[in-house]
Amino acid sequence: MTSQPSHPLNSNAVARSIKPSATLAISARAGELRAAGRKIFNFSAGQPDFAPPAAVAAAVTKRLVNAPVGYAPVPGLPQLREAVAAELAAYHGVEISAAQVIVSCGAKHSLANLFMATLDPGDEVVFCAPYWVSYPEMVQLGGGTAKIVSCPRAQNFKLTPAQLREAVGPKTKYLLLNSPSNPTGVAYSAAELRALAQVLADHAPQTWILTDDIYRKLTYGEPHASVVRAVRGIPGIEDQIVIVDGVSKSHAMTGWRIGFLVVPEPIADAVTAIQGQMTSGASTPAQWAAIAAVTDATANAEVEVMCSRFAERRLAMIAGLRAAGAELVEPDGAFYVFPDFSRMCGEGARFADDLALATFLLEDKGVATVPGSAFGAPGHLRLSFACSREDIEAGLEALGAALRQG
Repeated sequence: MTSQPSHPLNSNAVARSIKPSATLAISARAGELRAAGRKIFNFSAGQPDFAPPAAVAAAVTKRLVNAPVGYAPVPGLPQLREAVAAELAAYHGVEISAAQVIVSCGAKHSLANLFMATLDPGDEVVFCAPYWVSYPEMVQLGGGTAKIVSCPRAQNFKLTPAQLREAVGPKTKYLLLNSPSNPTGVAYSAAELRALAQVLADHAPQTWILTDDIYRKLTYGEPHASVVRAVRGIPGIEDQIVIVDGVSKSHAMTGWRIGFLVVPEPIADAVTAIQGQMTSGASTPAQWAAIAAVTDATANAEVEVMCSRFAERRLAMIAGLRAAGAELVEPDGAFYVFPDFSRMCGEGARFADDLALATFLLEDKGVATVPGSAFGAPGHLRLSFACSREDIEAGLEALGAALRQG
C-alpha cells in the first residue's frame, strides 16, 4: 500500500463537519510540553486526580483471578443494571426497572446512542451556551439540529423560562440540561427546574427533558436537585425524562469508561440494537468495577471525602482568580470555574480572542486552560480544579502575574 495513492480515500461530509474536541487538544498539548520538561499547571483536564475507591480495584482484582473475562451482554451485566436501577430509583424517587438501564462506554457514548436512536432529521435539541463541547457535534451525528440559547454570566449562565419559551418549537425533541454544568459548574435549583418544566408542559407530548447528571455527586453547599423530583405533578412532562449518569467523575473512574442511560423500554431496545452493532457491551472488568462503585458503602464514603477535597480546591481557585482580576460566577458543583476575560480579548485589546489568551498562557507561562469559545462562550476560559491545591495556588499566581504584565 503506497503512502500517496493515485485515488485518495476522502472523509465524508459528516466527518468533515465534526469539530475536534478542544479540551482534548489542549490537554494533549499540555502533555507534550510536560514531556519536553516544562512545568505545566494543567487546569484543562476534566478528570479527578484521585484514585478510584479501594473497593473498585479490589473487586476487579478478585474477579480477574477467579473468573474468565468474557463478553458482557450488550445492554450491560444484569447485576450492574439492577444496581443502577435501584440506586437511581431511590435517588429520584421513582420506579426504574433494570430493563430501562443501558450501560455504555461512558456518558458521552450514552448520549450519542440516544441521539442516534431517537432523533429524526430536523428534530431539535435545545440547550444553553456555555455548553459541553460535544453536545452540538453529537446532536449533528444523530441527524438532529442543535438549538443553542445564549445564557451569559449576567444570568449566572442559566436558561430562563422566557428564553426556553422562545426557543421551543414544533420540532423540539429534547431540552438538554447539565446540572452541575461543564464548563461553568453552575447548578439549577428545584424551583428553577420546575419553572422550565412548566414551559415544556405546553409542548407535551413531543418534548422531553434530557438530564445529564454526570456531576450530580459533586456539589458544594446546596445538594443536587433531581429533575425527576422537581417536576413531579406537572402533567405532560413528569413522565418524559431521560437520565444520563455514570461513575466517571464521581468515583474518579474516567478511564474505566462506564456510563448509564435510563429510557423507556422501547427506546432501550433501540439503543441496544445500535450499541450491539457498534461496540457491543462495555468492558466486562469495567462493569465489575462499576458494580462495586455503585453498591459498596465504603466506595461512596470515599466519594464524599473526594468531594470535600474538591470543595477546598474550589475556594482556592476562586480566591486565586479574583486576585488575578477575573470576573466569575462561583460554581455550585463539578470541578470547573469559568471566569470572564472578555475585557482582555477582541479588537484593540491585549489578545485577539480567548484562543490567543489561552495559547499565551500555555506556551509562555505553562498554564493550561480551555478557551471559552469551545463551549460557545467567547472571552471566557475554563479552568479545572481537579489538580493539587499546590498547583492551583502556584498556577494562578503565574496566571495573575502574566495578566498584570503590560
